[in-house]
Amino acid sequence: MRSVLALVVAAVVAMLLQTTVFAAIPRFPVVPNLMLVLAVYLGVRHQGAGGVVGAFLLGYFLDTFSGTVLGLHAFALTVVYAAVYLIARNLWMRGRLPVMVVVFLAACLGELALFVLGALVAAGSPLWQHVGRYGLVEAAVTALVAPVVFAFVNRERELLGLS
Repeated sequence: MRSVLALVVAAVVAMLLQTTVFAAIPRFPVVPNLMLVLAVYLGVRHQGAGGVVGAFLLGYFLDTFSGTVLGLHAFALTVVYAAVYLIARNLWMRGRLPVMVVVFLAACLGELALFVLGALVAAGSPLWQHVGRYGLVEAAVTALVAPVVFAFVNRERELLGLS
């Protein structure tokens, strides 16, 4: 139960940072996707049905606050979780560099999933330009902040007596 509480608090803090603080920074058009980093954290550390549900709920939470079609981010973060789960079963994921590489690849996969599903839902929108212009930069920025998010969640777990 405390593990769920730690992730809920991390998700609320990530959502507030992502939608208000980072979005308000002038001349910085790219906002790191902290919810994606939490989905990667679930794929690395919480493998199982709870992790899948958590990734879906993170995406649904993001959909609710982003104003997009409900289910786009839920689908993308569930796909990201599944991919990271398969990677984390076979690779050592304890260092900063492996986490950053996996988060970058997961962000690229998430952008691709959003593009594919968005192209099916949004008729005639120029989605490819957005993915090409901001997708890789957002993935790189998200990868750079990933170790900080992992450290925050681990510290939160320590404070709750879970580590």
